[in-house]
Amino acid sequence: MKFAIVQPTNTFTAIQLTDEALKAGAEVILLPEKWVRHLDEVPLTDFQRLAKKYTSYVIPGAVEDGVSVISPVIDPNGEVKGIAKKIHLFEEEKNRLFPGSSTVIFTYRGIKIGIAICYDVDFPEVIRQMFAKGVEVVLVPSKIPQDGIELWREYLRVRVLENRIAIVNANTLQLPEYPGMSVVYIPMKKGRYVYAEKVAEMSSSENYLIIDINPLHYMDLRVSRLKEYSNFEINEIS
Repeated sequence: MKFAIVQPTNTFTAIQLTDEALKAGAEVILLPEKWVRHLDEVPLTDFQRLAKKYTSYVIPGAVEDGVSVISPVIDPNGEVKGIAKKIHLFEEEKNRLFPGSSTVIFTYRGIKIGIAICYDVDFPEVIRQMFAKGVEVVLVPSKIPQDGIELWREYLRVRVLENRIAIVNANTLQLPEYPGMSVVYIPMKKGRYVYAEKVAEMSSSENYLIIDINPLHYMDLRVSRLKEYSNFEINEIS
């Protein structure tokens, strides 16, 4: 399936780049977290129109709606099929917003896809529960500053390794603080070991990127890892 990351700096280029990516064959579009300040600024009707025109999914990033940080999921009929909410609020967000208590997964053309918003990736339980539900690709809208990019990518790589799933990350482009540099990782076995392979990366410029991900290429890794998970108890010795 062809996934596209759209890395805009304003609503005009967001619509333009989304249109171009869909025209080039993208089937699922992902934008970053907080690339605009509020849900009211998201050109939702334009994204709905494009999703319907190209019969594709569009996830127009994650934005504040005055209550939470949310990520609408627009289906190929142009309807908002569901809304993912950020479960783990970061720093000052905790003073203004309410955390979500659930996220969403959906299946498109036989591939099960999940959404985790930025700081949620820091908590392994979020991705693990998606993995246990059969998720094969996780979409991650984020807003990570320049000095946090390398550490952020460590979290992404570890989640890929833990769960043998692919991660598509769209990061905010607001220079100079937020560099874009969106990235895609998939699990790949080389010899005896499995690696989180970086298969695509964007620069610090407005653009879109299309990556073709076939979960069948790492299905045996996912099945094997799923069999290895065990429930256990912790016995505290006094």
